Amino acid sequence: MYCTTRLFRYILCVISGICALGGCLLIWYGTWLLDSLSDQQAVIGMNHGEELAAGLCILLGIVIIVASIFGSVAVAKYSRTLLICYAVLLVLLLIVQFLMFSINFAASRETLPDALKQGFDDLWDPHYVSNSTLNIYEEWLHCCGRNSAEDYLHLEKEPPPSCCLDQDCTVPLNLFMSGCESKFKEYVSGKTANFHTLSWYLIFFEIAGSVTTCYLVDSIRNHRDRIRFYN
Repeated sequence: MYCTTRLFRYILCVISGICALGGCLLIWYGTWLLDSLSDQQAVIGMNHGEELAAGLCILLGIVIIVASIFGSVAVAKYSRTLLICYAVLLVLLLIVQFLMFSINFAASRETLPDALKQGFDDLWDPHYVSNSTLNIYEEWLHCCGRNSAEDYLHLEKEPPPSCCLDQDCTVPLNLFMSGCESKFKEYVSGKTANFHTLSWYLIFFEIAGSVTTCYLVDSIRNHRDRIRFYN
């Protein structure tokens, strides 16, 4: 019985260390998300959502690291009360992590933002000459039109400078050929892919940590009951 208890303690310490590493990675992801924001995103108002997501990731990472340290202390003190608190904390973190993953997954599958859709609608309007909203997306994502640069040719319009590298359309190779719809979806997928991987990583080890903690608490109780029985 004592060997089993000691084994659970070692396993839980390892899981706590792995969760702390996941918390550090989550802080790194939030910091990277903040650093990757561009000036164009601020103009079209897309930076607020990413700033909020980055802040939540950094905050959650800090909480996970603190929880991992608390779990290690609980194991070292061999305290059933602290271990039960740690198990409850892991379950709460698991719920928060799953909610954030669900929201992030749903957001990555949503349709295009209203501003970009309005830009596409204005593009196909023959009476609409200037399309500043779409131009900002074109300059930011290095794209042109909705499907490709051929959208302007079909509409008998000249591609704007935002469709060209450094806004220099005198060189044909500077023209962006990819459409903004596919480019925006690629951008969202690229930003959320790392978070999805980190979420599954943390969810798995938080489940493993909570289950191992419950087994450890039960093992400690049985071990102490045996000692009292034989004494």
